[in-house]
Amino acid sequence: MAAERREHRLALEILYAVDIGKAELEDALRQARDEVGVFSRGDAAREEDPYEAEYPAVERRADAPRATDWALVESLVRGTRAHQAELQADIAPLLRRWKLERLSGVDRLILEMGAWELRMRPGADTKIVINHAIELARRLSTERSDDFVNAVLDAFAKAGAQTASTQGP
Repeated sequence: MAAERREHRLALEILYAVDIGKAELEDALRQARDEVGVFSRGDAAREEDPYEAEYPAVERRADAPRATDWALVESLVRGTRAHQAELQADIAPLLRRWKLERLSGVDRLILEMGAWELRMRPGADTKIVINHAIELARRLSTERSDDFVNAVLDAFAKAGAQTASTQGP
């Protein structure tokens, strides 16, 4: 699962296009797959992106990048969108001295996607999910967003674990 950083970034970009940019979900998914429109990654973006190293003669190299797991990307996007109101209701009490409406769109979407994954992907490792969210916040948001995302998702994960242990088998 540690190799899923690319999928998390793509899912966040699609969620942003749909939620903030008001794109149609199916159009955003198609454009991301086809690398067109806002999802087109030029040479400069490829050089800056630590998740997308370019390798010559890809098919002959042992360290060649693996193909994007589009099923995971779609699952992250569709799941987060389908449960957005529920996730927001669960995240809101964890935002000490903050309101959901005050969060940047990127931070909110990172929290929603991370919360969905922690709740709905039983095989996902909590530390890895939170670390991927922290990386996204560090890279795509403000200088203090990574600490904020870490604290909120950690509290979300612990609250979920406490709920599961009180409900019993």
